[in-house]
Amino acid sequence: MSTNMVELIKKIDFGDIDGLYDANLESYFIDDNYWQTIVENNIYFVIGRKGTGKSAIYNWIEKQAGNNDAIISNMSFKDFPFEKLLTLKDEDFSRPNQFQSIWRNIIFLELASQITRDANSVVNDEYKQLFDYVHYLFGDDVIDLHKQVVTKADKTSGSISLKPLSLSAESTGNTTYAREFSNITQINRKLENLIINYFQGYPETTRFLIQFDQLDDNYTQYQNMGEYHQAIISLFKVIYDINQTFKSRNIKAKVVGYLRSDIYNSIDQFDAESARWDRYKLNLNWSIVNRDDWANARLLRMINKRIHLSIPSLSEYGAFNALFSKKVFDFDSRESIFKFVVHRGFHRPRDVLQFSIKIQDEINRTNSISRSTIPSAEKEYSLWLLSEISNEIAVKINDQDILHELLRIVGPQPFSLTEFKQQRYKNFEAKLGMDAESLLRYLYQFGIVLNRNRLKTHTEYYSIMRNDRSTLNRELKIQIHPGIWKGLHTSTYSLRR
Repeated sequence: MSTNMVELIKKIDFGDIDGLYDANLESYFIDDNYWQTIVENNIYFVIGRKGTGKSAIYNWIEKQAGNNDAIISNMSFKDFPFEKLLTLKDEDFSRPNQFQSIWRNIIFLELASQITRDANSVVNDEYKQLFDYVHYLFGDDVIDLHKQVVTKADKTSGSISLKPLSLSAESTGNTTYAREFSNITQINRKLENLIINYFQGYPETTRFLIQFDQLDDNYTQYQNMGEYHQAIISLFKVIYDINQTFKSRNIKAKVVGYLRSDIYNSIDQFDAESARWDRYKLNLNWSIVNRDDWANARLLRMINKRIHLSIPSLSEYGAFNALFSKKVFDFDSRESIFKFVVHRGFHRPRDVLQFSIKIQDEINRTNSISRSTIPSAEKEYSLWLLSEISNEIAVKINDQDILHELLRIVGPQPFSLTEFKQQRYKNFEAKLGMDAESLLRYLYQFGIVLNRNRLKTHTEYYSIMRNDRSTLNRELKIQIHPGIWKGLHTSTYSLRR
Protein backbone atom coordinates (compact mmCIF):
# COMPACT_ATOMS: atom_id res chain seq x y z
CA MET A 1 0.00 0.00 0.00
CA SER A 2 1.34 3.43 -0.93
CA THR A 3 2.69 5.62 1.83
CA ASN A 4 0.70 8.48 0.31
CA MET A 5 -2.68 6.86 1.11
CA VAL A 6 -1.61 6.18 4.70
CA GLU A 7 -0.52 9.79 5.16
CA LEU A 8 -3.74 11.14 3.61
CA ILE A 9 -5.94 9.22 6.04
CA LYS A 10 -3.73 10.23 8.96
CA LYS A 11 -4.27 13.93 8.27
CA ILE A 12 -8.10 13.82 8.29
CA ASP A 13 -9.79 15.78 11.09
CA PHE A 14 -13.04 13.91 11.64
CA GLY A 15 -14.07 16.30 14.42
CA ASP A 16 -15.70 15.48 17.74
CA ILE A 17 -18.37 12.77 17.82
CA ASP A 18 -20.36 15.06 20.16
CA GLY A 19 -21.46 18.15 18.24
CA LEU A 20 -21.94 20.12 21.45
CA TYR A 21 -18.19 20.33 21.99
CA ASP A 22 -16.95 20.52 18.41
CA ALA A 23 -15.13 23.83 17.94
CA ASN A 24 -15.11 23.42 14.15
CA LEU A 25 -18.75 22.39 13.80
CA GLU A 26 -19.74 25.32 11.59
CA SER A 27 -17.14 24.45 8.95
CA TYR A 28 -18.63 21.04 8.16
CA PHE A 29 -22.17 21.23 9.54
CA ILE A 30 -24.80 19.82 7.16
CA ASP A 31 -27.50 22.48 7.22
CA ASP A 32 -30.88 21.10 6.20
CA ASN A 33 -32.51 24.53 6.51
CA TYR A 34 -32.58 24.21 10.31
CA TRP A 35 -32.82 27.92 11.09
CA GLN A 36 -36.00 28.41 9.10
CA THR A 37 -37.46 25.05 10.13
CA ILE A 38 -36.83 25.34 13.86
CA VAL A 39 -36.50 29.04 14.64
CA GLU A 40 -38.84 30.67 12.13
CA ASN A 41 -41.44 27.93 11.72
CA ASN A 42 -43.65 26.14 14.24
CA ILE A 43 -41.19 23.60 15.64
CA TYR A 44 -41.10 23.46 19.44
CA PHE A 45 -39.45 20.08 20.01
CA VAL A 46 -36.42 18.48 18.32
CA ILE A 47 -36.50 14.72 18.87
CA GLY A 48 -33.94 12.08 17.98
CA ARG A 49 -32.06 9.06 19.23
CA LYS A 50 -28.82 9.60 21.06
CA GLY A 51 -26.09 10.45 18.56
CA THR A 52 -28.36 11.81 15.80
CA GLY A 53 -27.15 15.40 16.07
CA LYS A 54 -29.54 17.14 18.47
CA SER A 55 -26.74 18.92 20.33
CA ALA A 56 -25.00 19.77 17.06
CA ILE A 57 -28.12 21.60 15.83
CA TYR A 58 -28.60 23.25 19.24
CA ASN A 59 -24.98 24.44 19.15
CA TRP A 60 -25.10 25.52 15.50
CA ILE A 61 -28.30 27.55 15.93
CA GLU A 62 -26.77 29.52 18.79
CA LYS A 63 -23.77 30.37 16.59
CA GLN A 64 -26.12 31.80 13.93
CA ALA A 65 -27.57 34.45 16.26
CA GLY A 66 -25.31 37.25 15.04
CA ASN A 67 -26.18 36.64 11.39
CA ASN A 68 -29.92 36.52 12.03
CA ASP A 69 -30.59 39.40 14.46
CA ALA A 70 -31.41 37.07 17.33
CA ILE A 71 -30.75 36.79 21.05
CA ILE A 72 -30.34 33.13 21.98
CA SER A 73 -29.95 31.48 25.37
CA ASN A 74 -28.71 27.89 25.32
CA MET A 75 -29.70 26.17 28.55
CA SER A 76 -27.60 23.09 29.07
CA PHE A 77 -28.77 20.64 31.71
CA LYS A 78 -25.37 19.10 32.19
CA ASP A 79 -24.42 19.55 35.86
CA PHE A 80 -27.93 20.87 36.53
CA PRO A 81 -29.41 20.29 40.02
CA PHE A 82 -32.20 18.09 38.65
CA GLU A 83 -32.66 16.25 41.93
CA LYS A 84 -33.36 19.61 43.60
CA LEU A 85 -35.84 20.49 40.86
CA LEU A 86 -37.68 17.22 41.50
CA THR A 87 -38.40 18.44 45.03
CA LEU A 88 -40.08 21.61 43.72
CA LYS A 89 -43.51 20.25 42.94
CA ASP A 90 -46.29 22.81 43.12
CA GLU A 91 -49.04 21.19 45.18
CA ASP A 92 -51.62 23.54 43.64
CA PHE A 93 -51.44 21.37 40.50
CA SER A 94 -52.21 17.70 39.90
CA ARG A 95 -49.92 15.23 38.17
CA PRO A 96 -48.27 15.45 35.68
CA ASN A 97 -48.40 19.26 35.92
CA GLN A 98 -46.76 19.86 39.29
CA PHE A 99 -43.47 21.09 37.85
CA GLN A 100 -45.00 23.65 35.51
CA SER A 101 -44.56 26.51 37.96
CA ILE A 102 -40.79 26.16 38.30
CA TRP A 103 -40.34 25.68 34.53
CA ARG A 104 -42.44 28.77 33.76
CA ASN A 105 -40.34 30.76 36.18
CA ILE A 106 -37.09 29.59 34.59
CA ILE A 107 -38.33 30.55 31.10
CA PHE A 108 -39.86 33.89 32.07
CA LEU A 109 -36.78 34.97 34.03
CA GLU A 110 -34.51 34.05 31.11
CA LEU A 111 -36.73 36.02 28.71
CA ALA A 112 -36.65 38.96 31.15
CA SER A 113 -32.87 38.72 31.24
CA GLN A 114 -32.72 38.65 27.42
CA ILE A 115 -34.86 41.78 27.27
CA THR A 116 -32.55 43.62 29.67
CA ARG A 117 -29.46 42.53 27.67
CA ASP A 118 -30.90 43.57 24.31
CA ALA A 119 -28.91 46.47 22.83
CA ASN A 120 -32.11 47.70 21.14
CA SER A 121 -34.33 47.42 24.20
CA VAL A 122 -37.14 49.90 24.76
CA VAL A 123 -36.80 51.43 28.22
CA ASN A 124 -40.47 51.63 29.14
CA ASP A 125 -42.35 50.76 32.33
CA GLU A 126 -42.40 47.02 31.54
CA TYR A 127 -38.67 47.04 30.87
CA LYS A 128 -37.93 48.85 34.14
CA GLN A 129 -39.98 46.38 36.18
CA LEU A 130 -38.33 43.40 34.51
CA PHE A 131 -34.87 44.91 34.98
CA ASP A 132 -35.53 45.63 38.65
CA TYR A 133 -36.76 42.10 39.34
CA VAL A 134 -33.88 40.38 37.54
CA HIS A 135 -31.40 42.61 39.39
CA TYR A 136 -33.20 42.00 42.69
CA LEU A 137 -32.76 38.24 42.34
CA PHE A 138 -29.44 37.93 40.56
CA GLY A 139 -27.60 41.23 40.65
CA ASP A 140 -25.19 41.36 37.73
CA ASP A 141 -24.76 37.57 37.58
CA VAL A 142 -27.20 36.40 34.89
CA ILE A 143 -25.19 33.37 33.73
CA ASP A 144 -26.96 29.98 33.93
CA LEU A 145 -30.16 31.47 35.34
CA HIS A 146 -31.93 28.10 35.07
CA LYS A 147 -29.47 26.66 37.60
CA GLN A 148 -29.67 29.75 39.81
CA VAL A 149 -33.48 29.70 39.87
CA VAL A 150 -33.59 26.11 41.10
CA THR A 151 -30.90 26.86 43.68
CA LYS A 152 -32.79 29.90 44.99
CA ALA A 153 -36.22 28.25 44.98
CA ASP A 154 -37.62 27.25 48.35
CA LYS A 155 -40.69 25.14 49.04
CA THR A 156 -42.72 25.71 52.19
CA SER A 157 -46.26 24.53 52.94
CA GLY A 158 -46.69 23.27 49.40
CA SER A 159 -45.88 26.61 47.75
CA ILE A 160 -42.66 27.65 46.00
CA SER A 161 -40.99 31.01 46.54
CA LEU A 162 -37.82 32.65 45.26
CA LYS A 163 -35.41 34.63 47.39
CA PRO A 164 -32.16 36.42 46.59
CA LEU A 165 -29.12 34.61 47.95
CA SER A 166 -27.56 37.66 49.58
CA LEU A 167 -29.05 39.90 52.24
CA SER A 168 -27.58 42.90 50.47
CA ALA A 169 -29.98 42.33 47.58
CA GLU A 170 -32.95 42.78 49.89
CA SER A 171 -31.57 46.03 51.22
CA THR A 172 -31.35 47.73 47.84
CA GLY A 173 -34.82 49.15 48.00
CA ASN A 174 -36.47 46.43 45.93
CA THR A 175 -38.14 44.76 48.90
CA THR A 176 -41.44 45.45 47.15
CA TYR A 177 -41.01 42.14 45.36
CA ALA A 178 -40.64 40.20 48.57
CA ARG A 179 -43.82 41.75 49.93
CA GLU A 180 -45.89 41.72 46.74
CA PHE A 181 -45.20 38.20 45.53
CA SER A 182 -45.54 35.52 48.16
CA ASN A 183 -45.29 32.52 45.81
CA ILE A 184 -44.12 31.49 42.37
CA THR A 185 -47.59 31.44 40.78
CA GLN A 186 -48.02 35.15 41.47
CA ILE A 187 -44.51 35.88 40.23
CA ASN A 188 -45.11 33.96 36.99
CA ARG A 189 -48.40 35.72 36.31
CA LYS A 190 -46.77 39.11 36.77
CA LEU A 191 -43.73 38.23 34.65
CA GLU A 192 -45.84 36.80 31.83
CA ASN A 193 -47.99 39.93 31.61
CA LEU A 194 -44.94 42.21 31.65
CA ILE A 195 -43.14 40.19 28.97
CA ILE A 196 -46.17 39.97 26.66
CA ASN A 197 -46.91 43.69 27.02
CA TYR A 198 -43.26 44.53 26.38
CA PHE A 199 -43.00 42.40 23.25
CA GLN A 200 -46.28 43.69 21.83
CA GLY A 201 -44.83 47.21 21.93
CA TYR A 202 -41.37 46.17 20.73
CA PRO A 203 -40.63 47.81 17.35
CA GLU A 204 -37.48 45.87 16.37
CA THR A 205 -37.20 42.67 14.29
CA THR A 206 -34.94 40.89 16.79
CA ARG A 207 -35.90 37.31 17.64
CA PHE A 208 -35.65 35.90 21.16
CA LEU A 209 -34.97 32.18 21.54
CA ILE A 210 -34.40 29.85 24.49
CA GLN A 211 -33.14 26.29 23.86
CA PHE A 212 -33.18 23.40 26.36
CA ASP A 213 -30.68 20.60 25.73
CA GLN A 214 -29.13 17.68 27.63
CA LEU A 215 -32.39 17.12 29.49
CA ASP A 216 -31.49 13.43 29.41
CA ASP A 217 -28.00 13.96 30.86
CA ASN A 218 -27.51 11.46 33.70
CA TYR A 219 -30.96 10.07 32.82
CA THR A 220 -30.09 6.64 34.16
CA GLN A 221 -28.97 7.98 37.55
CA TYR A 222 -32.22 9.52 38.79
CA GLN A 223 -33.69 7.72 41.77
CA ASN A 224 -37.31 8.36 40.84
CA MET A 225 -37.89 7.89 37.11
CA GLY A 226 -41.61 8.62 37.49
CA GLU A 227 -40.85 12.07 38.89
CA TYR A 228 -38.33 12.68 36.10
CA HIS A 229 -40.97 11.92 33.43
CA GLN A 230 -43.45 14.20 35.22
CA ALA A 231 -40.87 17.00 35.13
CA ILE A 232 -40.20 16.55 31.41
CA ILE A 233 -43.93 16.44 30.63
CA SER A 234 -44.43 19.63 32.63
CA LEU A 235 -41.61 21.36 30.74
CA PHE A 236 -42.95 20.35 27.34
CA LYS A 237 -46.46 21.48 28.28
CA VAL A 238 -45.05 24.84 29.34
CA ILE A 239 -43.02 25.14 26.12
CA TYR A 240 -46.13 24.35 24.07
CA ASP A 241 -48.33 26.79 25.99
CA ILE A 242 -45.87 29.70 25.96
CA ASN A 243 -45.08 29.25 22.27
CA GLN A 244 -48.75 29.09 21.33
CA THR A 245 -49.43 32.22 23.37
CA PHE A 246 -46.59 34.11 21.68
CA LYS A 247 -47.58 32.84 18.22
CA SER A 248 -51.18 34.01 18.66
CA ARG A 249 -49.85 37.52 19.40
CA ASN A 250 -47.20 37.55 16.62
CA ILE A 251 -44.43 37.80 19.20
CA LYS A 252 -40.98 36.80 17.89
CA ALA A 253 -39.98 34.86 20.97
CA LYS A 254 -39.82 31.11 21.29
CA VAL A 255 -38.68 28.15 23.39
CA VAL A 256 -37.34 24.88 21.91
CA GLY A 257 -36.73 21.61 23.75
CA TYR A 258 -34.35 18.86 22.57
CA LEU A 259 -34.93 15.31 23.80
CA ARG A 260 -34.06 11.68 23.10
CA SER A 261 -36.77 9.92 21.09
CA ASP A 262 -37.04 6.93 23.46
CA ILE A 263 -37.88 9.29 26.34
CA TYR A 264 -40.23 11.41 24.23
CA ASN A 265 -42.07 8.34 22.91
CA SER A 266 -42.63 7.09 26.46
CA ILE A 267 -44.40 10.30 27.48
CA ASP A 268 -47.77 9.18 26.12
CA GLN A 269 -47.79 6.47 28.81
CA PHE A 270 -48.06 9.26 31.39
CA ASP A 271 -50.03 11.94 29.58
CA ALA A 272 -52.46 11.53 26.66
CA GLU A 273 -52.40 15.25 25.87
CA SER A 274 -48.89 14.89 24.44
CA ALA A 275 -50.47 13.74 21.15
CA ARG A 276 -51.25 17.37 20.30
CA TRP A 277 -47.53 18.17 20.18
CA ASP A 278 -46.97 15.90 17.19
CA ARG A 279 -47.23 18.59 14.52
CA TYR A 280 -44.78 20.79 16.42
CA LYS A 281 -41.87 18.34 16.59
CA LEU A 282 -38.95 17.69 14.27
CA ASN A 283 -37.78 14.07 14.14
CA LEU A 284 -34.09 13.55 13.38
CA ASN A 285 -33.56 10.33 11.47
CA TRP A 286 -30.46 9.63 9.39
CA SER A 287 -31.40 6.04 8.55
CA ILE A 288 -30.77 4.76 5.03
CA VAL A 289 -33.79 2.63 4.15
CA ASN A 290 -34.12 2.51 0.37
CA ARG A 291 -31.49 1.04 -1.94
CA ASP A 292 -31.41 4.17 -4.10
CA ASP A 293 -30.62 6.39 -1.10
CA TRP A 294 -27.09 5.06 -0.54
CA ALA A 295 -25.49 7.10 -3.34
CA ASN A 296 -26.38 10.46 -1.77
CA ALA A 297 -27.16 9.54 1.82
CA ARG A 298 -26.95 12.35 4.38
CA LEU A 299 -24.52 10.23 6.41
CA LEU A 300 -22.26 9.99 3.36
CA ARG A 301 -22.52 13.73 2.74
CA MET A 302 -21.61 14.36 6.37
CA ILE A 303 -18.42 12.27 6.35
CA ASN A 304 -17.45 13.41 2.83
CA LYS A 305 -17.57 17.06 3.85
CA ARG A 306 -15.25 16.48 6.82
CA ILE A 307 -12.74 14.58 4.71
CA HIS A 308 -12.88 17.22 1.94
CA LEU A 309 -12.05 20.02 4.41
CA SER A 310 -8.92 18.15 5.48
CA ILE A 311 -8.02 17.06 1.93
CA PRO A 312 -9.42 19.68 -0.52
CA SER A 313 -8.08 17.75 -3.51
CA LEU A 314 -10.73 15.08 -2.88
CA SER A 315 -14.24 15.75 -4.11
CA GLU A 316 -16.78 16.63 -1.45
CA TYR A 317 -19.12 14.12 -3.11
CA GLY A 318 -16.82 11.10 -3.26
CA ALA A 319 -14.13 11.59 -0.63
CA PHE A 320 -14.95 8.65 1.65
CA ASN A 321 -15.25 6.04 -1.10
CA ALA A 322 -12.09 7.32 -2.79
CA LEU A 323 -10.01 6.79 0.35
CA PHE A 324 -11.83 3.87 1.96
CA SER A 325 -12.24 1.59 -1.03
CA LYS A 326 -12.44 -2.20 -0.87
CA LYS A 327 -9.43 -2.47 -3.17
CA VAL A 328 -7.24 -0.23 -1.03
CA PHE A 329 -8.10 -2.12 2.16
CA ASP A 330 -8.23 -5.55 0.51
CA PHE A 331 -11.68 -5.78 2.08
CA ASP A 332 -13.42 -9.09 1.38
CA SER A 333 -17.11 -8.20 1.42
CA ARG A 334 -19.97 -7.87 -1.06
CA GLU A 335 -20.84 -4.45 0.33
CA SER A 336 -18.79 -1.25 0.29
CA ILE A 337 -16.84 -0.15 3.35
CA PHE A 338 -19.32 2.70 3.83
CA LYS A 339 -22.28 0.29 3.90
CA PHE A 340 -20.36 -2.00 6.25
CA VAL A 341 -19.68 0.90 8.63
CA VAL A 342 -23.31 2.04 8.61
CA HIS A 343 -24.74 -1.46 9.14
CA ARG A 344 -22.35 -2.17 12.02
CA GLY A 345 -23.69 0.92 13.77
CA PHE A 346 -27.08 2.50 14.38
CA HIS A 347 -27.34 4.70 11.25
CA ARG A 348 -26.22 7.78 13.21
CA PRO A 349 -23.56 10.44 12.53
CA ARG A 350 -21.88 9.45 15.79
CA ASP A 351 -21.44 5.86 14.58
CA VAL A 352 -19.94 6.75 11.20
CA LEU A 353 -17.55 9.25 12.80
CA GLN A 354 -16.48 6.89 15.58
CA PHE A 355 -15.89 3.95 13.22
CA SER A 356 -13.89 6.21 10.88
CA ILE A 357 -11.80 7.44 13.80
CA LYS A 358 -11.14 3.83 14.86
CA ILE A 359 -9.92 3.03 11.31
CA GLN A 360 -7.66 6.07 11.46
CA ASP A 361 -6.39 5.01 14.91
CA GLU A 362 -5.51 1.57 13.55
CA ILE A 363 -3.61 3.12 10.63
CA ASN A 364 -1.77 5.42 13.03
CA ARG A 365 -0.91 2.44 15.24
CA THR A 366 0.43 0.23 12.44
CA ASN A 367 1.53 2.94 10.01
CA SER A 368 0.03 0.83 7.26
CA ILE A 369 -3.17 -0.32 5.56
CA SER A 370 -3.87 -4.03 5.24
CA ARG A 371 -6.76 -6.49 5.10
CA SER A 372 -6.71 -6.57 8.93
CA THR A 373 -7.22 -2.79 9.29
CA ILE A 374 -11.03 -2.78 9.03
CA PRO A 375 -11.57 -5.90 11.22
CA SER A 376 -9.27 -4.51 13.91
CA ALA A 377 -11.04 -1.15 13.84
CA GLU A 378 -14.41 -2.92 13.95
CA LYS A 379 -13.46 -4.64 17.20
CA GLU A 380 -12.55 -1.34 18.85
CA TYR A 381 -15.65 0.37 17.51
CA SER A 382 -17.92 -2.48 18.66
CA LEU A 383 -16.51 -2.36 22.18
CA TRP A 384 -17.32 1.36 22.25
CA LEU A 385 -20.84 0.75 20.88
CA LEU A 386 -21.52 -1.92 23.49
CA SER A 387 -20.37 0.41 26.26
CA GLU A 388 -22.52 3.29 25.02
CA ILE A 389 -25.70 1.24 24.66
CA SER A 390 -25.15 -0.44 28.03
CA ASN A 391 -25.33 2.98 29.66
CA GLU A 392 -28.62 3.76 27.90
CA ILE A 393 -30.42 0.59 28.99
CA ALA A 394 -29.25 0.79 32.61
CA VAL A 395 -32.59 2.37 33.60
CA LYS A 396 -34.21 -1.08 33.68
CA ILE A 397 -31.25 -3.45 33.54
CA ASN A 398 -28.84 -2.88 36.39
CA ASP A 399 -26.70 -5.99 35.96
CA GLN A 400 -25.16 -5.60 32.51
CA ASP A 401 -22.86 -8.60 33.01
CA ILE A 402 -25.86 -10.93 33.36
CA LEU A 403 -27.44 -9.51 30.20
CA HIS A 404 -24.19 -9.87 28.27
CA GLU A 405 -23.86 -13.47 29.44
CA LEU A 406 -27.38 -14.19 28.18
CA LEU A 407 -26.78 -12.56 24.80
CA ARG A 408 -23.53 -14.48 24.30
CA ILE A 409 -25.44 -17.71 24.91
CA VAL A 410 -28.10 -16.63 22.40
CA GLY A 411 -25.40 -16.05 19.76
CA PRO A 412 -25.48 -14.23 16.41
CA GLN A 413 -27.92 -16.55 14.61
CA PRO A 414 -31.65 -15.72 14.20
CA PHE A 415 -34.01 -17.22 16.77
CA SER A 416 -37.73 -17.31 17.46
CA LEU A 417 -39.50 -15.91 20.49
CA THR A 418 -40.53 -19.45 21.47
CA GLU A 419 -36.92 -20.68 21.30
CA PHE A 420 -35.80 -17.79 23.44
CA LYS A 421 -38.46 -18.44 26.07
CA GLN A 422 -38.06 -22.20 26.28
CA GLN A 423 -34.36 -22.80 25.65
CA ARG A 424 -32.37 -19.74 26.64
CA TYR A 425 -34.13 -17.48 29.11
CA LYS A 426 -35.32 -19.76 31.90
CA ASN A 427 -32.19 -19.34 34.01
CA PHE A 428 -32.07 -15.57 33.54
CA GLU A 429 -35.63 -14.34 34.15
CA ALA A 430 -35.28 -14.06 37.92
CA LYS A 431 -31.88 -12.38 37.60
CA LEU A 432 -33.05 -9.73 35.12
CA GLY A 433 -36.53 -9.27 36.59
CA MET A 434 -38.38 -9.20 33.26
CA ASP A 435 -40.31 -11.83 31.33
CA ALA A 436 -38.81 -12.97 28.02
CA GLU A 437 -41.01 -10.96 25.68
CA SER A 438 -40.73 -7.77 27.75
CA LEU A 439 -36.95 -8.05 27.71
CA LEU A 440 -36.81 -8.53 23.94
CA ARG A 441 -39.17 -5.61 23.37
CA TYR A 442 -36.96 -3.45 25.59
CA LEU A 443 -33.80 -4.52 23.75
CA TYR A 444 -35.52 -3.85 20.41
CA GLN A 445 -36.35 -0.34 21.62
CA PHE A 446 -32.62 0.41 21.81
CA GLY A 447 -31.59 -1.42 18.64
CA ILE A 448 -29.83 -4.28 20.43
CA VAL A 449 -32.04 -6.83 18.68
CA LEU A 450 -33.87 -6.59 15.36
CA ASN A 451 -36.36 -8.60 13.31
CA ARG A 452 -35.29 -10.66 10.31
CA ASN A 453 -37.52 -12.04 7.56
CA ARG A 454 -35.84 -14.33 5.03
CA LEU A 455 -37.59 -14.46 1.65
CA LYS A 456 -36.75 -16.48 -1.47
CA THR A 457 -34.89 -13.66 -3.20
CA HIS A 458 -33.61 -11.57 -0.29
CA THR A 459 -33.68 -11.00 3.46
CA GLU A 460 -35.59 -8.14 5.06
CA TYR A 461 -34.49 -6.50 8.33
CA TYR A 462 -36.71 -4.45 10.62
CA SER A 463 -35.11 -2.28 13.27
CA ILE A 464 -35.96 0.74 15.37
CA MET A 465 -32.79 2.26 13.91
CA ARG A 466 -34.56 2.54 10.56
CA ASN A 467 -38.04 3.28 11.87
CA ASP A 468 -37.98 4.85 15.33
CA ARG A 469 -41.66 4.10 15.97
CA SER A 470 -41.46 0.41 15.07
CA THR A 471 -41.87 -2.37 17.65
CA LEU A 472 -40.74 -5.97 17.92
CA ASN A 473 -42.68 -8.37 15.69
CA ARG A 474 -43.07 -11.53 17.76
CA GLU A 475 -43.95 -13.57 14.65
CA LEU A 476 -40.64 -12.94 12.87
CA LYS A 477 -37.17 -14.24 13.64
CA ILE A 478 -35.11 -12.13 16.02
CA GLN A 479 -31.38 -11.44 15.81
CA ILE A 480 -28.77 -9.57 17.84
CA HIS A 481 -27.53 -6.45 16.05
CA PRO A 482 -24.21 -7.36 14.33
CA GLY A 483 -22.28 -4.47 15.89
CA ILE A 484 -23.52 -5.37 19.36
CA TRP A 485 -22.70 -9.04 18.76
CA LYS A 486 -19.16 -8.15 17.71
CA GLY A 487 -18.80 -6.10 20.90
CA LEU A 488 -20.10 -8.97 23.03
CA HIS A 489 -17.80 -11.47 21.34
CA THR A 490 -14.75 -9.20 21.48
CA SER A 491 -15.30 -8.21 25.12
CA THR A 492 -14.88 -11.81 26.27
CA TYR A 493 -11.16 -11.61 25.56
CA SER A 494 -10.27 -7.97 24.90
CA LEU A 495 -10.52 -4.55 26.53
CA ARG A 496 -10.90 -1.25 24.69
CA ARG A 497 -7.65 0.50 23.85
